[in-house]
Amino acid sequence: MAEIQSGGTHSPLPPQPQLFQLEPIDVAEPWQHELVECFISFSTLSAGKSQTELHETLQQKASESMHSHGELVNALVYGILTVPAEGNTYLRHLNIVSRDGFAHAISRLKLLATAHRFARVRPEVRSQLFWLLSELVKVSAHGVDQVVLALTRQVRSGDVTQGNVKLCWLMVRFARANYAWLSTFPVLVATTVYMLGRVALDHSRIPDLRAAECELAVQLLRERFHECCMIGRDLVRMLQDVARIPEFHDLWQDILQQPQSLSPLFAGIEQLLRTPTPPMFLANRITYEMETRLRFILENLPATSYSRNLMWFVQRYLSTPESESLFSDLIRYIIGVFHPSNAVLASNVVPRYVFLGGLLRFIRSPVVAANAKLALFYDWLFYDPKSDTIMNIEPGVLIIAQSVDKYAFMTASFIEFLAYESDAYSPELAPAIRGSIGLAMQDAVEKGVIPSIMPIYEHPRIEVDIRQNLYHLFPQLVPPVPEPAPSEASADDAEPAKEDDSLLIDPTDMLPPAAVDSESAPEPPKPAVELPLPIAAPQPIRTVSATPKMSIALDPVSRMFQEEFGIVDTELAPEIPTDADNTNGISDTTAKGSALEDVVLVASAEPLPEISVEQALEDTSLWLFGSTLQTFVDNVAASEPNVKQIGRSVKEIVDMFAQSEASISAITRVLASIFSDSLDMEDIETNAELAAAGESDDGLEHDLLYYILAAAADYAHTADMTNSTRRVLQLLVQLTEAKVDVGFCWLLYSVVNTGKPAQYARYVEQYAEGTLQAALVRDLGMLQEQFPGLFYAVLPQIYAAFPDAFPGCRGIVKSVVALIDQPQVYRLSALIARGQLQLFGHRQAAITAIIGMTLESDAFEQVCFWQLLNAEVGGDEVRVAGIAHYLLLEKKLDPASNSEAATGLLTLLKATSPTPSMLNPLFMYAAATEDSDAGVDFSGNVLTAWLRTSKAALLNVLSEVAPSALSTGVVKSVVSRWLERYSQQLDEKDRYEIQQALVPKPATPVIEVPDLSGVERSSEHRPVTRSQKAKEDNERKRRISNSQPISRQQSRQEIPKRHKHNSANSEGSDSSSDVPMTRGRRRRNGQSLTAGDDNQSYQSSPILSSASSSD
Repeated sequence: MAEIQSGGTHSPLPPQPQLFQLEPIDVAEPWQHELVECFISFSTLSAGKSQTELHETLQQKASESMHSHGELVNALVYGILTVPAEGNTYLRHLNIVSRDGFAHAISRLKLLATAHRFARVRPEVRSQLFWLLSELVKVSAHGVDQVVLALTRQVRSGDVTQGNVKLCWLMVRFARANYAWLSTFPVLVATTVYMLGRVALDHSRIPDLRAAECELAVQLLRERFHECCMIGRDLVRMLQDVARIPEFHDLWQDILQQPQSLSPLFAGIEQLLRTPTPPMFLANRITYEMETRLRFILENLPATSYSRNLMWFVQRYLSTPESESLFSDLIRYIIGVFHPSNAVLASNVVPRYVFLGGLLRFIRSPVVAANAKLALFYDWLFYDPKSDTIMNIEPGVLIIAQSVDKYAFMTASFIEFLAYESDAYSPELAPAIRGSIGLAMQDAVEKGVIPSIMPIYEHPRIEVDIRQNLYHLFPQLVPPVPEPAPSEASADDAEPAKEDDSLLIDPTDMLPPAAVDSESAPEPPKPAVELPLPIAAPQPIRTVSATPKMSIALDPVSRMFQEEFGIVDTELAPEIPTDADNTNGISDTTAKGSALEDVVLVASAEPLPEISVEQALEDTSLWLFGSTLQTFVDNVAASEPNVKQIGRSVKEIVDMFAQSEASISAITRVLASIFSDSLDMEDIETNAELAAAGESDDGLEHDLLYYILAAAADYAHTADMTNSTRRVLQLLVQLTEAKVDVGFCWLLYSVVNTGKPAQYARYVEQYAEGTLQAALVRDLGMLQEQFPGLFYAVLPQIYAAFPDAFPGCRGIVKSVVALIDQPQVYRLSALIARGQLQLFGHRQAAITAIIGMTLESDAFEQVCFWQLLNAEVGGDEVRVAGIAHYLLLEKKLDPASNSEAATGLLTLLKATSPTPSMLNPLFMYAAATEDSDAGVDFSGNVLTAWLRTSKAALLNVLSEVAPSALSTGVVKSVVSRWLERYSQQLDEKDRYEIQQALVPKPATPVIEVPDLSGVERSSEHRPVTRSQKAKEDNERKRRISNSQPISRQQSRQEIPKRHKHNSANSEGSDSSSDVPMTRGRRRRNGQSLTAGDDNQSYQSSPILSSASSSD
């Protein structure tokens, strides 16, 4: 303080903790600052002392109190972690001063081990932490096992970054070095085994680390198998994933065939499967930071606004290919660890099954999809009401029950999965597994999770084979299925369904290839992502084979979850047109004469019925292909198809089709059946990244659809619409109607790959009804939903190709802001500023319709929307005035409930110069909300901002607006309330100028001025100059601001002085001049104006009136 008073500089800020690699904006936790302060005090205490003196000082201080003891321990622990060179010295001091068996030191280490920012711990601190733990193990310090348990949670699954790999090495080396100590803690042994087994899958490209992890895990399992059995059934799930890694193979065979060799108390694998996994093991695979963020979503966010946080979570933790193994761990955590309280269940907080549905939509790999389904229904397979909890069953039950009405094929897929797993997961235990599944559903019905499964069984879109599976699983809950008449037998019965390799389990080792290491097992083809079609006509029921396909096309389920909570297609899905309103979701009819017409795309032919490939090939119009089509189908169905060879066959087939009269519907059935049965869509996003990096086309992995598009492009690029071109484009349209993702893929191929957008336009022309805008809305929506990163990357190119379709299109704007983040907002705003993108256009009706659409969106989406709107519309007086009129007068904007829109409008108005068309809605809005302060507050904020930035313009506009509205008292009333409410923000001069601007200015006639000086004048006189008048006005203002009242005598002297001056000027003037204009009134009898009449103009101001009266 003395230093500051004497003019010195401020004391420096305290040093930042050196435990974490923090950014300047990051705030360290209080316990870190406490460690730093204690270390600084210790450094001061130890300065200049010998070792003997320092030991005596430390002993004395440690004995003073537990508080002093804790400060010393804090300092020494911090020194060991951050100053490795002095680590041994600080450890000796710690041994000297410790009075509690290192309990306080271990508590500080546990704070570090459980920190949310542990991934950002400095490398030297992390190494010193494990060194200190090893030293504490040597002295048998109590509680070290709890710190190590916490560290096992910080080893992240699905993360192969350098920091996480280093942490894995440190964990393995620590366990090896302290193996005897580790073996004395059963929970730590089991947790270490489970952690090592889960992360070993991620380290296929780090063979040394994987070998060390597997060797340690196998050793612990063989030597401490009894302790490991406490993991329960998830130990089996973990071992299935790694069983084909050589180090685990023999162990897995012993578990299956010689269980007694591992432990005399181990009766077999069924013993493990019947043991529920304790929550602490499931939680171990989720870091503390992940758990905090997950619980925030599941405990606080409503179902209408959780998806933004989910998207952020996925981008942060699940954005890399290696992180896909984390999906099953997250599902197991939500199923087995997070059980919401009754208060949460009764609220509108997002249910677990809704969150799981949203999470599943981000899975692309079929291997990961298989593991995710198994994680979801794993507890069903061995459910026992005595040992299991219904909360582990509830999410799966609700997913099955809630999806049946609108997406019955998804319910069918889940039921088929359960039916298949009940027989194939373990053939020896099949009867017991079926009984457990039936018992789980029966328990869910009895406890009120769902009232009955009969609505599922009797649903018209549930087919006979699914009903048979329901009866197979739940015979006590549903009746048997009547035998169909022979004539009604399905044509598919003649040929057994093809088994899905992603779910097959070898009966000899119970190891499903879907759950093994992706490196050791061939990856099955990816599933087709289905294109949601307009529901203008009833959609055909999707036929699901008897063996479940591991398709993870869960976007329809995500849309169903959204619809259940009244937020259809707002968060996760593109717009789905409906026949009821004959729109494509991008516009509606507004005011008369301002209809935003956007027609839904309607194909020229009826939707094709779903039939098998064999039935489609029987069409007589396809005989001209000879054996080409059949050979092509056989090559596609091969176990290891050569995609490029198939691509050449596709080119040949398309050429033959274009030059022939073969039935378009017949060839469409063949290709659509192949797509639905065998092939999936390529990873367009990955290929785009490879292409951007300069990868040749030979290095990209394309699918069948790509080669179809490439063959079609050979015909679509021609300027003339030949018969061949028309047939090929109609084939693409028919494939789109058959649920093949042609639309947005053709858009990308035409605009991005070949740079020929006319090809896409010709494709749209093949629809019987529809517009280019409607097609773009549909296809951009699908692109944004499936490949959001690619969507934002190619958006400028697509706009450049179709600039007239973007402005004012609600569907495109909706897709743009649906999953946008701040970096994308900045990028798009920069494109808008450079004129390379336009989203809103100049049609006022379109802009207001878009704004009305976003008023019910979540907060972050609205903030991003208004930032984009400000980038394009900001500064445009006409469009900003229209937006203000719409929100303030038509929508009666409530800043409390629509704070994002109010903030956006305030920003727009503040950045634009005021005009009468802006002030009128502000005054009317404030007058209409006299009962509340919202209108005056909002209008006052805008007026105050204008007074600071555009004062002259505001005063001029006020003088223009006032005469037209003064008769109603609107302006006067609003301005009075504004001046009263913001009296502290406005000085006296501002108040006076505002009131002067509101004074009515009557027409000023040309009048004669009397000769008050007695000097003979000509008929015309020199006028008062503008500079003289301004000087006199400034003098009056100065007197007012200095609180100098103007007396009546002083005011009466103004006019005579002015006339004398004019008379003097006129004496020596030989030229004529204009008659001077005054602010007074002219007498009716033509006599000259008196000074007293002129004074009335000054008294019209309230401030001057009060001054005159006081005089």
